[in-house]
Amino acid sequence: MHKHNLAGLAPVPQLLFSLALIFLALSKPALASQAGIPCDDGKRYYGLAQQAGAAQDFDKAADWLQKSITACDSYAAWHLLGTAYQKQRRLEDALAAYEQATLHATRQDQAALSMARYGQVLALNGQRFEALTMLERAIEAHPNPPSWMRENARELDQSLVESPISSDAIKRSLATQQFGLLAMNAIEGQNGPQQQEKATVRIPINYKLDSVEMDELTGGNIDELGKVLSSADYADKTFTLVGHTDVRGSWDHNLTLSQQRADAARQVLERRYPSLQGRLRVTGAGEARPKYPGERLPEADHRLNRRLEVIVN
Repeated sequence: MHKHNLAGLAPVPQLLFSLALIFLALSKPALASQAGIPCDDGKRYYGLAQQAGAAQDFDKAADWLQKSITACDSYAAWHLLGTAYQKQRRLEDALAAYEQATLHATRQDQAALSMARYGQVLALNGQRFEALTMLERAIEAHPNPPSWMRENARELDQSLVESPISSDAIKRSLATQQFGLLAMNAIEGQNGPQQQEKATVRIPINYKLDSVEMDELTGGNIDELGKVLSSADYADKTFTLVGHTDVRGSWDHNLTLSQQRADAARQVLERRYPSLQGRLRVTGAGEARPKYPGERLPEADHRLNRRLEVIVN
């Protein structure tokens, strides 16, 4: 079982905490049926856990689910165990259970659902960067993501641009990507060894409309990014800067603009942090990978699509 590095982090803002609980309460219980549980004892214990959960006795529900898992491992029991622990605010136990649920999933939508719940638990503990990473992976993996996934991700995304980000927070985010589901490609690994995910430097850097100039809210974050990339911890690493646009404008124009954004960021970083010279690659994704698809969006969503992505090679 992976360690999850939960200690010592600031509590999540009250709004995010409230939203996470609302989403948990409104969403359907995980696999309300016993489909997929491969033995009679496992099904029976799972049913007793559901009854205990309906009575708000989550201690007893967790006990029955442990018995169900001992009788026969199943995705349904691991996922519901994560929910029981989440209800109890046993956050590290909830992360471990959702991780196991993801690894036991037999369908992509199951794995994506457990990944999203894993992200919610990270958010409850104040790990907003990591939570957003997990929710975005879940949305990408799910064939038809439920609305609560997108809304939870959007709320986290918006919260990250409302206050300055420190280099220490970025380093902590990178370090925690070595643990649990953040360190593996759980979807592609269903039928074989788990693949290591490339770490992503989670920092909001967004752009003015049709411009390579960073906007007022997040432009200052480029210095915090440079402090991390040029630090001794990453002296042997190279990085890829990926520019993105919103979906307005022509495809060709947006592709060129996204490349120009990444190159402008590279020039700023190399000028202010000379040790990065030769270690920064640039590319542009244009409008191909918007966080929030569609043209008829609030300007706040278009703005989040106009972003810089940083990948550790």
